[in-house]
Amino acid sequence: MFANIKNRLASVIAPDMPALPSSSDHHHAHRITSSSYHQRLAHQQQLQDKFTYSRPHFLQLLTPDELKASADHNVRPIIVPRDISLLPWGTGYAECVNSGKSEWNEDQGAFCRQVLSDPTHRYPDLPYTYFGIFDGHAGYGAALAASHQFHYILHEKLVDCLEMLLLREGMEDVAHTSLHSPNTANSIPHPSQFHRTVCKDELIIGALESAFFHMDALIAQDKDRYRDAGGCTACVSLFINGKMYVANAGDSRAVLCQRKISVENEKTPNAETIGSEGSYAIPFSFDHTPETERTRLLGVAQYKPHLMGKFYVAMEYAKRPHEKDLGQRILCRQGTMKGWTYKTLTRDDLKMPVVTGEGKRSRLLGTLGVTRGFGDHDLLAIATGTLLKPFLTPQPDVKYKDLTKIVSIPDEQNEDGDYGVLIMATDGLWDVSENDAVARTVFQTLHKYPTERHRYTMVAQELVAKARGKINDYGHWRLADSKAAATVDDISVMVIPVYQYYKEHIEWEQRCAREYRERLKQEQLAQPAVEAKEVDAANTAGVLVNGTTEMAQVIVESPSLGHETVEKISREDEQDAGTLQTKEQMEKNVSRIANNSEEQVKETVQEIINKVTEELDTINLIENKSTANEKASVVQSKSPNKTKRPKRQEDKNRQPDKR
Repeated sequence: MFANIKNRLASVIAPDMPALPSSSDHHHAHRITSSSYHQRLAHQQQLQDKFTYSRPHFLQLLTPDELKASADHNVRPIIVPRDISLLPWGTGYAECVNSGKSEWNEDQGAFCRQVLSDPTHRYPDLPYTYFGIFDGHAGYGAALAASHQFHYILHEKLVDCLEMLLLREGMEDVAHTSLHSPNTANSIPHPSQFHRTVCKDELIIGALESAFFHMDALIAQDKDRYRDAGGCTACVSLFINGKMYVANAGDSRAVLCQRKISVENEKTPNAETIGSEGSYAIPFSFDHTPETERTRLLGVAQYKPHLMGKFYVAMEYAKRPHEKDLGQRILCRQGTMKGWTYKTLTRDDLKMPVVTGEGKRSRLLGTLGVTRGFGDHDLLAIATGTLLKPFLTPQPDVKYKDLTKIVSIPDEQNEDGDYGVLIMATDGLWDVSENDAVARTVFQTLHKYPTERHRYTMVAQELVAKARGKINDYGHWRLADSKAAATVDDISVMVIPVYQYYKEHIEWEQRCAREYRERLKQEQLAQPAVEAKEVDAANTAGVLVNGTTEMAQVIVESPSLGHETVEKISREDEQDAGTLQTKEQMEKNVSRIANNSEEQVKETVQEIINKVTEELDTINLIENKSTANEKASVVQSKSPNKTKRPKRQEDKNRQPDKR
């Protein structure tokens, strides 16, 4: 019944929209889907939100009254930051709530400044700045979760390839040593060991892509623990290492607005010349809608027909087919086809196409107007209850610009120069504003306020005001010409001065160069001291060796000892204990010291000192034994009748030593 009524209404409003399947075609299947859906909905109502609703923290809307005032659908106030210093480089931001399609503003903005640090302190810290715009639908949960969590995920992905990102030109030798040192067992291989060439740009792009997939998976994990988050688009910019990266999934958009001053207007620019021929826009993202991704969506439906159930067909027709056309030849294309072909129309071809409508009115399964982003894990198609998520993807398109290769230098008349101003905004702006028109507004506003600290905030406010329009006497929002309808959607705009980041990057490069030169100088100054310590250690070891040898020689040649007794004792001690170290062995230790590091030198010298101490103790033992023998000889000379007894006693005391 519902499908029949909706088909009649659609035939009046949108004649090109194909008919919905009647209830008799899928009554049983729809009833099961509806039952499970209502059970899921009842369960969701018992859950809580993961994050309490709020606006971006840099707006400083802290009280419930301020939040409520910002969501006034009748006034639609334009909200800007109270303190522009909370955003880097004087970045501008402005937002406006919708005209009543949802209770709260479902857009979210975010930014984060972070540093990648080397735990070994061999490289300078690498700073980066991230901005994000998230446009929610079917609730604010997904956009709110992304604004709170995405920057943490992105940081983890960048840390995964930390050593490659920190590698800088002129430090390859240091990097090669660091990456192959035994202390970095868990580190990634050096680029010279890769079978394929991997550059830093590909690593950063990969970090952004994997962060998008991780964020979507995190929302999927939370769907059973927290209230349904809905879905959202994501447009993210990352400024790192002198480059600007933009990743987009959905119909939010990033545009780089640039200005060129012509020769005749170079000396006397005015608002009119700046707003016309001097400005132009460079798209840094592309909208992902059912129309722009028609080929991909039809390909998914063609190779996975079970996703469509019995209600949809992976076809596109040049003319809407009717039941009266059955059996006739009709022009169409199927799946991933780019061209058109003829086929005989069958009853299955009368099913609803996967993609319907055109332009901004295009819809996926007659329900959703965007095809990439986060969330929508439980979103069902209208009337059929088919799950949409298998057709969606968080895969972003990533585009980047190397700011270090820009040649022109901004001046007073063209402060932003070829670096431009990056505009990131939700579709509330782009639905009623063309890229070039936005670029004209940007530079016209900047020209009006050449020295104002809030100039980029004023640009954001002006863009939001033009897209919102004014309310007329009938309660309708109209653009400035009072004829065209203004946007009724939420509007969020970020205005990022790219050149201000580049100046910050140049200062960082200069600081890193100074620190690197100072480090090399300190290492050069410290090198002679290390060599001197090694020489001193070697000399000390040599003195100990020579002193030990001389002491042994003095004892051996002592006239107070019997020559035969000393030789016998020395020979027995060397055979039994092996305590005396030869001069050649000591010299080998000295040469080993010279090749070791400073710490190893200290350890080796200490070992030698300990060994020499042991040898001195042995020598003292020898000396004591010699003294005892000398006394025995004296006693023997005085008592000739007892000459054998001391000798037997001596042999008895030495017997345990032999064992």
